[in-house]
Amino acid sequence: MEPIQILDHLIEICVDSESRYRSAAGDVGKADLEQFFNQQAASRKRNADELDLERKRIGGEGDESGTFAGLLDRAAMDFNVIMSMGDTGVVEWCRKDAQSAIDEYEKALAQELPLSARAAVTFQLTQNRSTLASLEKVLRSYGGPRS
Repeated sequence: MEPIQILDHLIEICVDSESRYRSAAGDVGKADLEQFFNQQAASRKRNADELDLERKRIGGEGDESGTFAGLLDRAAMDFNVIMSMGDTGVVEWCRKDAQSAIDEYEKALAQELPLSARAAVTFQLTQNRSTLASLEKVLRSYGGPRS
């Protein structure tokens, strides 16, 4: 995959994650979780903006849009919350999203990227790992994910 395509893909992931976290913030009942998810959404927006700058730096064009699959995923989550998934389910949903993002960032770093883009992707991977650790800590405080 070419560097521009890699960045395009990561931007889509960031945009989907931003929307997912915003949706999660509206679906939880605890104010501290709502604040956490809003912070994560803002972070993903900054990440998408940063990757867009890197894309433009290497001659790419495009917009910051998510995927249709991301839209469907958020609709499914909203339905699941309505069906009593609760805060624990929302946190687990976001934990899975964070793990998926980490996997995609690791794949991106296994490919050729310009130095400045590689630095941005590496930093964002660290952020995603920190988010995953925070979500896992929250889940432990709830007694783990619901099945």
